[in-house]
Amino acid sequence: MFMIYKKDTTKIKNASIYLAILLMLYYKHKNTREDNDECQKTAKSVLHKKRTILHLIIPSGTVAVPSICSMAIDSGNLFSMTDWDGISSTYHFQGLKNYITFFRDTYVLHSTIATLKYTVAVTIAQNMTALALALALNQKFRSRNVLRTVFFLPSLFSPLVVGYIWSFLFSDPLMKMGKALGLDILGNNILGSEQWAIFAAAFVTVWRSSGWTMMIYLASLQNVPQELCEAAAVDGAGYWKQLRYIVLPMIASAFTINFILVFERSLKDFDSIFALTNGGPGDSTMTIALNIYRESFFYSRGSYGTTIGVVLFVVMVILTIIQLKFFQKGEAKLE
Repeated sequence: MFMIYKKDTTKIKNASIYLAILLMLYYKHKNTREDNDECQKTAKSVLHKKRTILHLIIPSGTVAVPSICSMAIDSGNLFSMTDWDGISSTYHFQGLKNYITFFRDTYVLHSTIATLKYTVAVTIAQNMTALALALALNQKFRSRNVLRTVFFLPSLFSPLVVGYIWSFLFSDPLMKMGKALGLDILGNNILGSEQWAIFAAAFVTVWRSSGWTMMIYLASLQNVPQELCEAAAVDGAGYWKQLRYIVLPMIASAFTINFILVFERSLKDFDSIFALTNGGPGDSTMTIALNIYRESFFYSRGSYGTTIGVVLFVVMVILTIIQLKFFQKGEAKLE
Protein backbone atom coordinates (compact mmCIF):
# COMPACT_ATOMS: atom_id res chain seq x y z
CA MET A 1 0.00 0.00 0.00
CA PHE A 2 2.77 2.34 0.95
CA MET A 3 4.72 1.39 -2.18
CA ILE A 4 1.69 2.10 -4.40
CA TYR A 5 1.16 5.46 -2.70
CA LYS A 6 4.85 6.26 -3.14
CA LYS A 7 4.69 5.40 -6.84
CA ASP A 8 1.57 7.53 -7.29
CA THR A 9 3.26 10.40 -5.45
CA THR A 10 6.30 10.09 -7.69
CA LYS A 11 4.10 10.11 -10.78
CA ILE A 12 2.28 13.18 -9.51
CA LYS A 13 5.62 14.92 -8.85
CA ASN A 14 6.91 14.00 -12.30
CA ALA A 15 3.67 15.19 -13.88
CA SER A 16 3.92 18.44 -11.92
CA ILE A 17 7.49 18.93 -13.10
CA TYR A 18 6.52 18.25 -16.73
CA LEU A 19 3.55 20.61 -16.40
CA ALA A 20 5.79 23.31 -14.92
CA ILE A 21 8.30 22.88 -17.76
CA LEU A 22 5.50 23.09 -20.33
CA LEU A 23 4.12 26.24 -18.70
CA MET A 24 7.60 27.80 -18.65
CA LEU A 25 8.13 26.99 -22.33
CA TYR A 26 4.71 28.37 -23.19
CA TYR A 27 5.24 31.68 -21.40
CA LYS A 28 8.76 31.95 -22.76
CA HIS A 29 7.47 31.41 -26.28
CA LYS A 30 4.67 33.88 -25.66
CA ASN A 31 7.05 36.52 -24.28
CA THR A 32 9.52 35.92 -27.11
CA ARG A 33 6.75 36.32 -29.65
CA GLU A 34 5.55 39.48 -27.94
CA ASP A 35 9.14 40.79 -27.83
CA ASN A 36 9.58 39.96 -31.51
CA ASP A 37 6.33 41.72 -32.34
CA GLU A 38 7.46 44.71 -30.29
CA CYS A 39 10.87 44.70 -32.02
CA GLN A 40 9.21 44.50 -35.41
CA LYS A 41 6.94 47.41 -34.51
CA THR A 42 9.94 49.43 -33.29
CA ALA A 43 11.96 48.56 -36.41
CA LYS A 44 9.06 49.53 -38.64
CA SER A 45 8.66 52.78 -36.74
CA VAL A 46 12.38 53.60 -37.05
CA LEU A 47 12.40 52.61 -40.71
CA HIS A 48 9.34 54.75 -41.31
CA LYS A 49 11.04 57.71 -39.61
CA LYS A 50 14.22 57.18 -41.65
CA ARG A 51 12.21 56.97 -44.84
CA THR A 52 10.35 60.13 -43.88
CA ILE A 53 13.66 61.92 -43.25
CA LEU A 54 15.08 60.63 -46.54
CA HIS A 55 11.92 61.72 -48.37
CA LEU A 56 12.50 65.20 -46.99
CA ILE A 57 16.27 65.30 -47.55
CA ILE A 58 16.58 63.76 -51.02
CA PRO A 59 14.27 66.19 -52.86
CA SER A 60 15.80 69.20 -51.11
CA GLY A 61 19.32 67.90 -51.80
CA THR A 62 18.41 67.19 -55.41
CA VAL A 63 17.34 70.79 -55.79
CA ALA A 64 19.90 72.48 -53.52
CA VAL A 65 23.16 70.88 -54.71
CA PRO A 66 22.71 71.57 -58.45
CA SER A 67 21.40 75.04 -57.59
CA ILE A 68 24.46 75.92 -55.52
CA CYS A 69 26.81 74.50 -58.17
CA SER A 70 25.01 76.32 -60.97
CA MET A 71 25.08 79.58 -58.99
CA ALA A 72 28.84 79.23 -58.46
CA ILE A 73 29.44 78.41 -62.14
CA ASP A 74 27.14 81.19 -63.35
CA SER A 75 28.78 83.79 -61.10
CA GLY A 76 32.21 82.62 -62.25
CA ASN A 77 31.22 82.85 -65.88
CA LEU A 78 29.70 86.28 -65.28
CA PHE A 79 32.78 87.81 -63.65
CA SER A 80 35.12 86.14 -66.12
CA MET A 81 33.46 88.17 -68.89
CA THR A 82 33.97 91.52 -67.17
CA ASP A 83 36.81 93.84 -66.19
CA TRP A 84 36.19 93.36 -62.43
CA ASP A 85 39.26 94.14 -60.33
CA GLY A 86 38.30 91.79 -57.49
CA ILE A 87 37.46 94.53 -54.98
CA SER A 88 35.13 97.20 -56.33
CA SER A 89 31.42 96.71 -56.85
CA THR A 90 31.48 98.16 -60.37
CA TYR A 91 32.54 96.32 -63.51
CA HIS A 92 31.92 96.40 -67.26
CA PHE A 93 31.06 93.56 -69.58
CA GLN A 94 33.80 92.76 -72.12
CA GLY A 95 32.75 89.43 -73.60
CA LEU A 96 35.37 86.75 -74.22
CA LYS A 97 38.37 89.06 -73.94
CA ASN A 98 39.71 87.33 -70.80
CA TYR A 99 39.40 83.90 -72.42
CA ILE A 100 41.26 85.10 -75.51
CA THR A 101 43.98 86.51 -73.24
CA PHE A 102 44.09 83.21 -71.36
CA PHE A 103 44.83 81.12 -74.44
CA ARG A 104 47.51 83.60 -75.57
CA ASP A 105 49.15 83.90 -72.13
CA THR A 106 52.49 82.02 -72.12
CA TYR A 107 52.65 82.35 -68.35
CA VAL A 108 49.53 80.17 -68.08
CA LEU A 109 51.39 77.47 -70.03
CA HIS A 110 54.30 77.76 -67.60
CA SER A 111 52.02 77.38 -64.57
CA THR A 112 50.20 74.48 -66.23
CA ILE A 113 53.49 72.58 -66.70
CA ALA A 114 54.42 73.21 -63.05
CA THR A 115 50.97 72.02 -61.96
CA LEU A 116 51.21 68.83 -64.02
CA LYS A 117 54.66 68.03 -62.60
CA TYR A 118 53.38 68.50 -59.08
CA THR A 119 50.10 66.63 -59.64
CA VAL A 120 51.64 63.59 -61.35
CA ALA A 121 54.41 63.33 -58.72
CA VAL A 122 51.97 63.55 -55.81
CA THR A 123 49.40 61.19 -57.34
CA ILE A 124 51.91 58.41 -58.04
CA ALA A 125 54.06 58.81 -54.92
CA GLN A 126 51.15 59.18 -52.49
CA ASN A 127 49.30 56.14 -53.80
CA MET A 128 52.43 53.98 -53.80
CA THR A 129 53.37 55.10 -50.27
CA ALA A 130 49.83 54.64 -48.95
CA LEU A 131 49.47 51.19 -50.52
CA ALA A 132 52.82 50.04 -49.09
CA LEU A 133 51.84 51.29 -45.62
CA ALA A 134 48.41 49.66 -45.85
CA LEU A 135 49.88 46.29 -46.87
CA ALA A 136 52.40 46.46 -44.03
CA LEU A 137 49.89 47.56 -41.39
CA ASN A 138 47.34 44.96 -42.51
CA GLN A 139 49.61 42.25 -41.10
CA LYS A 140 49.04 40.96 -37.58
CA PHE A 141 51.57 42.29 -35.08
CA ARG A 142 51.34 43.92 -31.68
CA SER A 143 51.80 47.65 -32.35
CA ARG A 144 49.96 47.96 -35.68
CA ASN A 145 47.12 50.10 -34.27
CA VAL A 146 49.65 52.53 -32.79
CA LEU A 147 51.50 52.75 -36.10
CA ARG A 148 48.24 53.29 -37.99
CA THR A 149 47.52 56.27 -35.74
CA VAL A 150 51.05 57.64 -36.14
CA PHE A 151 50.93 57.50 -39.94
CA PHE A 152 47.42 58.97 -40.04
CA LEU A 153 48.14 61.92 -37.71
CA PRO A 154 49.91 64.21 -40.27
CA SER A 155 46.75 64.29 -42.40
CA LEU A 156 44.98 66.07 -39.52
CA PHE A 157 47.43 69.00 -39.57
CA SER A 158 46.82 72.21 -41.48
CA PRO A 159 48.62 72.23 -44.87
CA LEU A 160 49.70 75.82 -44.20
CA VAL A 161 51.29 74.91 -40.85
CA VAL A 162 52.96 71.82 -42.31
CA GLY A 163 54.32 73.94 -45.16
CA TYR A 164 55.92 76.46 -42.82
CA ILE A 165 57.41 73.70 -40.63
CA TRP A 166 58.98 71.93 -43.60
CA SER A 167 60.20 75.24 -45.00
CA PHE A 168 62.22 75.67 -41.80
CA LEU A 169 63.43 72.04 -41.89
CA PHE A 170 64.65 72.36 -45.48
CA SER A 171 66.43 75.65 -44.76
CA ASP A 172 68.38 74.64 -41.63
CA PRO A 173 68.36 71.11 -40.11
CA LEU A 174 68.27 69.18 -43.38
CA MET A 175 70.96 71.44 -44.90
CA LYS A 176 73.29 70.69 -42.00
CA MET A 177 72.55 66.97 -42.26
CA GLY A 178 73.12 67.03 -46.02
CA LYS A 179 76.47 68.77 -45.64
CA ALA A 180 77.50 66.30 -42.92
CA LEU A 181 76.58 63.34 -45.15
CA GLY A 182 78.00 64.90 -48.31
CA LEU A 183 74.63 64.99 -50.09
CA ASP A 184 74.60 67.94 -52.49
CA ILE A 185 70.82 67.81 -52.98
CA LEU A 186 70.29 68.44 -49.24
CA GLY A 187 73.48 70.41 -48.63
CA ASN A 188 71.85 73.39 -50.30
CA ASN A 189 68.28 74.46 -49.59
CA ILE A 190 66.27 72.29 -51.97
CA LEU A 191 63.47 74.87 -52.00
CA GLY A 192 65.94 77.28 -53.62
CA SER A 193 66.49 74.97 -56.59
CA GLU A 194 64.37 75.67 -59.67
CA GLN A 195 64.79 72.04 -60.72
CA TRP A 196 63.88 70.33 -57.43
CA ALA A 197 61.64 72.77 -55.54
CA ILE A 198 58.41 71.47 -57.12
CA PHE A 199 59.31 67.89 -56.15
CA ALA A 200 60.19 69.00 -52.61
CA ALA A 201 56.69 70.50 -52.38
CA ALA A 202 55.27 67.21 -53.70
CA PHE A 203 57.24 65.30 -51.03
CA VAL A 204 55.75 67.44 -48.25
CA THR A 205 52.21 66.85 -49.57
CA VAL A 206 52.82 63.09 -49.76
CA TRP A 207 54.16 63.11 -46.19
CA ARG A 208 51.11 64.95 -44.93
CA SER A 209 48.34 63.27 -46.94
CA SER A 210 49.39 59.62 -47.28
CA GLY A 211 47.60 58.78 -44.01
CA TRP A 212 44.03 59.19 -45.25
CA THR A 213 44.86 57.46 -48.54
CA MET A 214 46.34 54.59 -46.50
CA MET A 215 43.10 54.27 -44.51
CA ILE A 216 41.05 53.79 -47.68
CA TYR A 217 43.42 51.05 -48.90
CA LEU A 218 43.45 49.48 -45.44
CA ALA A 219 39.65 49.35 -45.25
CA SER A 220 39.56 47.71 -48.66
CA LEU A 221 42.27 45.18 -47.73
CA GLN A 222 40.35 44.09 -44.66
CA ASN A 223 37.43 43.08 -46.91
CA VAL A 224 39.60 40.61 -48.84
CA PRO A 225 38.57 37.06 -47.76
CA GLN A 226 41.52 35.37 -46.04
CA GLU A 227 40.21 31.97 -47.19
CA LEU A 228 41.23 32.81 -50.76
CA CYS A 229 44.79 33.66 -49.71
CA GLU A 230 45.00 30.54 -47.54
CA ALA A 231 43.74 28.35 -50.40
CA ALA A 232 46.28 29.96 -52.76
CA ALA A 233 49.05 29.35 -50.22
CA VAL A 234 48.06 25.67 -50.02
CA ASP A 235 48.33 25.50 -53.82
CA GLY A 236 51.87 26.88 -53.60
CA ALA A 237 51.30 30.56 -54.36
CA GLY A 238 53.73 32.86 -52.54
CA TYR A 239 53.01 36.30 -51.10
CA TRP A 240 53.69 38.21 -54.32
CA LYS A 241 51.49 35.93 -56.42
CA GLN A 242 48.68 36.26 -53.86
CA LEU A 243 49.13 40.03 -53.97
CA ARG A 244 49.07 40.17 -57.77
CA TYR A 245 46.28 37.71 -58.56
CA ILE A 246 44.01 37.96 -55.49
CA VAL A 247 44.56 41.04 -53.33
CA LEU A 248 45.15 43.81 -55.90
CA PRO A 249 42.23 42.82 -58.19
CA MET A 250 39.90 42.77 -55.17
CA ILE A 251 40.88 46.30 -54.07
CA ALA A 252 40.64 47.79 -57.58
CA SER A 253 37.80 50.09 -56.48
CA ALA A 254 40.10 51.60 -53.83
CA PHE A 255 42.61 52.44 -56.59
CA THR A 256 39.88 54.27 -58.51
CA ILE A 257 38.79 56.29 -55.47
CA ASN A 258 42.30 57.19 -54.30
CA PHE A 259 43.74 58.09 -57.69
CA ILE A 260 40.84 60.41 -58.50
CA LEU A 261 40.80 62.04 -55.04
CA VAL A 262 44.56 62.58 -54.91
CA PHE A 263 44.69 63.84 -58.49
CA GLU A 264 41.91 66.38 -57.95
CA ARG A 265 43.33 67.63 -54.65
CA SER A 266 46.80 68.03 -56.13
CA LEU A 267 45.52 69.83 -59.19
CA LYS A 268 44.02 72.62 -57.07
CA ASP A 269 46.49 72.56 -54.16
CA PHE A 270 47.37 76.03 -52.95
CA ASP A 271 48.19 76.48 -49.27
CA SER A 272 51.03 73.95 -48.98
CA ILE A 273 52.96 75.38 -51.95
CA PHE A 274 52.18 78.93 -50.83
CA ALA A 275 53.76 78.26 -47.42
CA LEU A 276 56.78 76.42 -48.84
CA THR A 277 57.85 78.55 -51.80
CA ASN A 278 55.13 81.08 -52.66
CA GLY A 279 55.71 80.17 -56.30
CA GLY A 280 59.48 80.55 -56.26
CA PRO A 281 62.30 80.29 -57.00
CA GLY A 282 61.92 82.03 -60.33
CA ASP A 283 58.24 81.02 -60.57
CA SER A 284 59.30 77.36 -60.87
CA THR A 285 56.55 76.32 -58.44
CA MET A 286 53.93 78.79 -59.66
CA THR A 287 51.00 76.40 -60.08
CA ILE A 288 47.61 77.31 -61.54
CA ALA A 289 46.10 77.82 -58.07
CA LEU A 290 48.91 80.21 -57.12
CA ASN A 291 48.53 81.96 -60.46
CA ILE A 292 44.83 82.57 -59.73
CA TYR A 293 45.77 84.05 -56.34
CA ARG A 294 48.45 86.28 -57.88
CA GLU A 295 46.25 87.57 -60.69
CA SER A 296 43.31 88.25 -58.38
CA PHE A 297 45.02 89.86 -55.39
CA PHE A 298 48.44 91.14 -56.51
CA TYR A 299 47.57 92.44 -59.94
CA SER A 300 43.94 93.31 -59.06
CA ARG A 301 42.64 91.39 -62.05
CA GLY A 302 39.85 89.47 -60.36
CA SER A 303 38.03 88.82 -63.62
CA TYR A 304 41.10 87.24 -65.21
CA GLY A 305 41.73 85.15 -62.08
CA THR A 306 38.12 84.00 -62.30
CA THR A 307 38.67 83.09 -65.94
CA ILE A 308 41.59 80.84 -65.01
CA GLY A 309 39.44 79.29 -62.26
CA VAL A 310 36.59 78.54 -64.66
CA VAL A 311 38.97 76.89 -67.15
CA LEU A 312 40.58 74.89 -64.32
CA PHE A 313 37.13 73.71 -63.20
CA VAL A 314 36.22 72.54 -66.72
CA VAL A 315 39.58 70.75 -67.11
CA MET A 316 39.13 69.03 -63.73
CA VAL A 317 35.66 67.78 -64.71
CA ILE A 318 36.92 66.42 -68.04
CA LEU A 319 39.96 64.74 -66.47
CA THR A 320 37.82 63.23 -63.72
CA ILE A 321 35.44 61.70 -66.26
CA ILE A 322 38.38 60.32 -68.28
CA GLN A 323 39.98 58.81 -65.16
CA LEU A 324 36.68 57.33 -64.02
CA LYS A 325 36.08 55.66 -67.38
CA PHE A 326 39.66 54.40 -67.52
CA PHE A 327 39.62 52.86 -64.03
CA GLN A 328 36.15 51.38 -64.53
CA LYS A 329 37.41 49.57 -67.63
CA GLY A 330 40.37 48.33 -65.61
CA GLU A 331 38.08 47.06 -62.84
CA ALA A 332 35.90 45.27 -65.41
CA LYS A 333 38.94 43.50 -66.88
CA LEU A 334 40.11 42.39 -63.43
CA GLU A 335 36.67 40.98 -62.64
